[in-house]
Amino acid sequence: MQKEDDYIHLLNIFVNILEANKDIPADDKILDAEGLARKCFFHAASLIYLLRSTNVPELSISFFDPASIAVVARAAFESFLVFHYVFVEPTTEEQERFRYLLWKLADLMERQRYNALSPLGKAKQEQEKILIEEIKDQIRQNQNYGQLQPKQQKAALEDRKWRFKSWTDIGLSAGLSEDYAKSCYRFVCSYAHAGSMSVLQLRQAETAEQQKALCGATMALTMISMAYFVKSYCLLFQKSKEFLKNNEEFSHHIKLWVEIGSIELKNVDVDWSKLSL
Repeated sequence: MQKEDDYIHLLNIFVNILEANKDIPADDKILDAEGLARKCFFHAASLIYLLRSTNVPELSISFFDPASIAVVARAAFESFLVFHYVFVEPTTEEQERFRYLLWKLADLMERQRYNALSPLGKAKQEQEKILIEEIKDQIRQNQNYGQLQPKQQKAALEDRKWRFKSWTDIGLSAGLSEDYAKSCYRFVCSYAHAGSMSVLQLRQAETAEQQKALCGATMALTMISMAYFVKSYCLLFQKSKEFLKNNEEFSHHIKLWVEIGSIELKNVDVDWSKLSL
């Protein structure tokens, strides 16, 4: 497994990058971008406590929980992927606005499907119906909407589809290797979706050492998520970019983990004879 102090160091860099940007004027889009960054940081910070094992003193039990670690790692990774796709990858302000509106629209429409019971909840849904139509009008007026195929336009406005790239393709676009953008991501998704392989792995990992070994790649994926998020965040926010640039040690550590995330594992020499399988 990765060293815990390296993990804590990345958390420290992440929180300092966020703090460097805290006083800038913000509209809803900026607040949502910052919200994604906080979400990723919170997941990553919570994960370190899961890695230290779960203790329930009221029941006098303690156990190691690889499944929850994988689920939280996936949430952190997806927070980065959304941030990159919506706020960093677009090449024009018009495209960024388009992706942001689609992302917002999807969940507003999803919430209309909830069975609101309270008067407040029903009133909120009625208010958001108006907002949904306003956002749809803005989307239709965006030049990127006209570049979609008719089926894609329908999917965006009626079926809540907000991205037209796979998670893997977004990760590759961000600079991640296929091993991390595809294979490692699928690994953590299996745990989130209660896949049979995730259950089999938990059954086969009988000792604490075997259980912790399951988390080595998961921990690395989360460290890479933090590094790539810091890199992307600094592309969007000038104050954070200047802060990172002026801290040579922080910059070096982020570059190190960004590079690790870009390496195809098949290109790494491993002496398998020294590993316990």
